Amino acid sequence: MEIKAIIADDHAIIREGLKSLLEKKGIQVLDIAQNGREAVEKAIALKPDVMLMDISMPGLNGVEATARIKQEVPHIKIIALSMHSSKTNIDKMFAAGASGYILKESAFSELYDAIQEVLSGNFYLTPSIARMYVDSQGDIFSSSTEFPKFNKISKKEREILQLVAEGETTRDIAEELSVSIKTIETHRRNIMKKLNIFSVAGLTKFAIKEGIISLE
Repeated sequence: MEIKAIIADDHAIIREGLKSLLEKKGIQVLDIAQNGREAVEKAIALKPDVMLMDISMPGLNGVEATARIKQEVPHIKIIALSMHSSKTNIDKMFAAGASGYILKESAFSELYDAIQEVLSGNFYLTPSIARMYVDSQGDIFSSSTEFPKFNKISKKEREILQLVAEGETTRDIAEELSVSIKTIETHRRNIMKKLNIFSVAGLTKFAIKEGIISLE
């Protein structure tokens, strides 16, 4: 049976390159998405077998997009694509529902193998970083890492935090999310109170540290 996929990445050259390579392997690329919001919309509409998800995307990052997709269409297998090998990013992607994590420096043959693995019901993690997840008993994905401050804010608040950290104005955020300016202001006050951070610079620093936005 033909595998159907969607690619979500904010870099056109990566989207087009992956599309070409996947199609040469007989995988049908249903669509491509340029950001997290598009990724969620297209995943729900098209229901692919697998989704290749960049983590660092504007507007809505790959972690939040993955969580939304898995909530709406649980059967979709999601493989994270990232330049970053930090344990924090990896933990968050698997906690959001991803089945695989591949570094962008990996060869395409590894990505193809990862697709086969996750569609078989297994997890896949780039071998070079898999050892971070192997404990003394040899168990993989045994991490129980928690993110106290990160988990204090809701999904909606994390979405707004990303937009604030990316430099969007309150008016722009309100228009983008189709809510009132007052609603965004209330959310921002709640975010600051929960995180005990009371400046945009501080929120931006937190967002970078937690992988909500990236400097890449």
